[in-house]
Amino acid sequence: MSELTFCKSFLTALDSRPIKLSSDHIADARQYPAQGAYTLPRLPHPPHPRAPRPKTTTSTSNASNTLTITLKPMKPSHPTSSLPALDPTKTSIYDLKTHYATHASLSAAKIKILYKKKPVTDSKIVAEVVGQDLGGEVEFGVMVMAGAAATPVTSPPAAAPSEAEKGLAGGHGEGGPAAQGPSGKDVVATEEFWEDLKGFILQRTRDEAEAERLGGIFRSAWESSK
Repeated sequence: MSELTFCKSFLTALDSRPIKLSSDHIADARQYPAQGAYTLPRLPHPPHPRAPRPKTTTSTSNASNTLTITLKPMKPSHPTSSLPALDPTKTSIYDLKTHYATHASLSAAKIKILYKKKPVTDSKIVAEVVGQDLGGEVEFGVMVMAGAAATPVTSPPAAAPSEAEKGLAGGHGEGGPAAQGPSGKDVVATEEFWEDLKGFILQRTRDEAEAERLGGIFRSAWESSK
């Protein structure tokens, strides 16, 4: 059936019907004239052009995987530190803070990491902070707050090992000399212990408020059990 013949038969069928259909009108599909189903013509193969694949180069891949970070303090009296070949998606700002605290022999609680002269939250990841500026080398600022006196690490003078250190004195069942420095409850009572615990929780939860809350709960429970 051609299109013209179909249109004429359709208009003829409409002429026999009322101009307006009632609200309860029901049409019986079985009364429709039988006709073949109309199918659209086939599209050429392939139907749509393939989307171009993004170009990936080795240099781009390497730049996104590794990063050289320079930690430069605001005051020249403190040392500058560099961390090569870091993964920016797996390195947090707290990691940079603890690294610089160890490098400069300072307390991590007295250090603030800055990016473009603005403080950065410890729970942030380096890739989140740098964003589009991600490249081969990035510089972060370090602000050392007042009261963070450096504690230089000095090596003990060389001395000949004693008989106890050699394990030749006191019989075969005795151990070496006792460990030096605070231990047990003395370590827990220090502020450094609670700062390290808070930093560990912060690194796991990536939520500074939650880390502060959990650290307070642990400390309150410890103080009440003394």
